[in-house]
Amino acid sequence: MKRALYMIGLLMLCSGCYKDEVVIAELNNNPFDPDYVGAMLFTLDTVLLEPAPAPPGGVRHAMKFSVNSSRFLTPTSYQVYVKDLVTGDESFLGQFPLGSDSFTYYRSEISGDEVCLELRLANELSVGRAETVCGTL
Repeated sequence: MKRALYMIGLLMLCSGCYKDEVVIAELNNNPFDPDYVGAMLFTLDTVLLEPAPAPPGGVRHAMKFSVNSSRFLTPTSYQVYVKDLVTGDESFLGQFPLGSDSFTYYRSEISGDEVCLELRLANELSVGRAETVCGTL
């Protein structure tokens, strides 16, 4: 009898822990995941010439873009992974100042042609979905 009561109590305890099943395919609302299906996160703000720091001096192109951090599930610090689709150069841009959603990618080559950047959010060891922004230098 004691054993039957113990089993009934254990069964009731386990049934109280039941959770709805998680559908993996529906976990696509995190902008830091490659499978993110929400709205665009990156917006090209402006392309301009800026003085290059000395040495060597001269000018450099600056592509300024912003991140729509209102799409984040929780506020977090992050970087942006940038791949220049013309040169193949890759780099990570950090938030400066911390908490800012504006970023600048610099190129020393002045071409007058359209340049496209592949942008991804990066946080710790993960990178999000690739988005492309283009501007004429």
